[in-house]
Amino acid sequence: MRMNLNNTMIFVGQARPSRIAITAAFVLAAACGGCRAKKTAPAGNRIGNLPDLAPLHPPPPPAETLPDPAAVPPPSHRGGTLRVHLDAEPINLLPLAESDAAAAQVTNGLVYETLLDCRDGTYRPGLAESWDVSNDGMRLAVRVRSGVHWHDHRAFGVLDVQATVEPLLRAGTDAPVLRAELADVASIELVTERTVRFVLKRPSDFALRALCDVPMLPDHLVRGIRPESSPIARQPIGTGPFRFAGWEHGKRIRLERVPEYWGPPAALDEIVFDLDADTVRALNRTRRGEIDVLPRVLDVHYPEQVEPTTLHGATTLIRLRSRRYSFLVVNHLHYPLSDPRFRRALAGLWDRQRFAGELHNDLAAPIGGPPLSDDLPAPPFDRHRVAAALDDAGYRDTDADGVRDHLGRPIRLTMLEPAGNRLFHVEAHGFALEARKAGVLVDLVPADGATILARLKHGEFDLVPMIWEGAPDEDPATLYGVGGAFNFGGYRSSALEALIDEARGAAGPVARAPILARIARLLGDDQPAIFLYRYDVPALVATRVHGLAAIGDHLDLRRVWLDP
Repeated sequence: MRMNLNNTMIFVGQARPSRIAITAAFVLAAACGGCRAKKTAPAGNRIGNLPDLAPLHPPPPPAETLPDPAAVPPPSHRGGTLRVHLDAEPINLLPLAESDAAAAQVTNGLVYETLLDCRDGTYRPGLAESWDVSNDGMRLAVRVRSGVHWHDHRAFGVLDVQATVEPLLRAGTDAPVLRAELADVASIELVTERTVRFVLKRPSDFALRALCDVPMLPDHLVRGIRPESSPIARQPIGTGPFRFAGWEHGKRIRLERVPEYWGPPAALDEIVFDLDADTVRALNRTRRGEIDVLPRVLDVHYPEQVEPTTLHGATTLIRLRSRRYSFLVVNHLHYPLSDPRFRRALAGLWDRQRFAGELHNDLAAPIGGPPLSDDLPAPPFDRHRVAAALDDAGYRDTDADGVRDHLGRPIRLTMLEPAGNRLFHVEAHGFALEARKAGVLVDLVPADGATILARLKHGEFDLVPMIWEGAPDEDPATLYGVGGAFNFGGYRSSALEALIDEARGAAGPVARAPILARIARLLGDDQPAIFLYRYDVPALVATRVHGLAAIGDHLDLRRVWLDP
């Protein structure tokens, strides 16, 4: 989960190929995930007056999609080097370091592995060969796989599980998202040489689900010291199909295939992550065939620079459907934001459809609730309908000054916005204008990232924009449950708590899916936050690349093979 304030990355979670993104990341005040500066007119010229506008960009170019990992067939050829673009140099290569998405992109699933594998929507053995839940649901016994070795040839075992998980159970961990996922775990016990027991605070299948996200670290290199002080911060040692082979700072990071890997061997000889902060050069290198995978086409390059005529048949445009979504955090301790009727009305004043086309190049899909299943339709943009709803809820302009009031006081809200984020300001300004026309005052207050985060934690806000790096089968309690680690708005709902308890008791992701869909509908109706968009991500892949899969907008390189 990542936070982005004014384009400065502040991580309070972990970028992840499965859930720790990236995942579960969350990003504050970066609700311009698909924005392009050169297509935006001054706020007072277009968006502020809200005239009818024709599209300012061409229609989206044709794009393909990628399969889920479980649908990828075995490789047809072995050998070769895959070159992947990396737009920022990692601080280190720790998989639990929730300060660096680039580190997770390089290591997760390739160098480091988890106990369970949830890629196909079910629980499958990873470094654990089996698991068993006690009859009362309060204990989870996990038997680790034999014959697995770290890349330094030491055997993997239960001590490694203990050394990885125990620090995540303590308050103050540097991995708050993983700690939130493990919230139902009270302790971990060693049972036998190959069995470890998780003692739970309450029966919860989400505890088992968390084991799909926690990358295992070697006990002999991390026990008793902070991981960032360990040699693995610079030279990672995992159990995965690729091992660390070198890091030329400012140039590239190399991984090479592990011949003695415990599972099906990788097809590639090596993966080279090319470090290049110049996105124009990276795009041109991809089109020339010097880079095989460009994981993200920047918004300033989309769609003109990825039209079929510019790719020359050697590169394919991919559109990745992510679960990354934006919303306004609402402070439920501040009336009238505690009133769902007021929140629902307010949600109808954000012109999502227009902004999605004008500012996001149709890479942002308007939503009316969290994308825990399918996208929920966004509330219609209709000022007159909003005005009628506010009237019906009792929020009226009793003194004819053009501003609605409550108990004799005008309704005035403050929205914190990231200083210098011009494109988000365009949307926020349009929203504030529409709110003013509906009789609600919204003051926009720019602030730096540290200030916004501090005010969030102390409840000193009315509205704050946020992006959450969602993932399949995630626990909604983290964001919306009572006591949730990132429920900054203080939302409480007995109906939601009952559904979350039901989701905890479901036997796996498939059984949980319809419950999560009901939760999404409940949240869409109650609007504990004002939901804005879910974002798609364009990427480029060379036509010689096969076997590439995706989980949301995170690429799975494990079964990739190349044309000879």
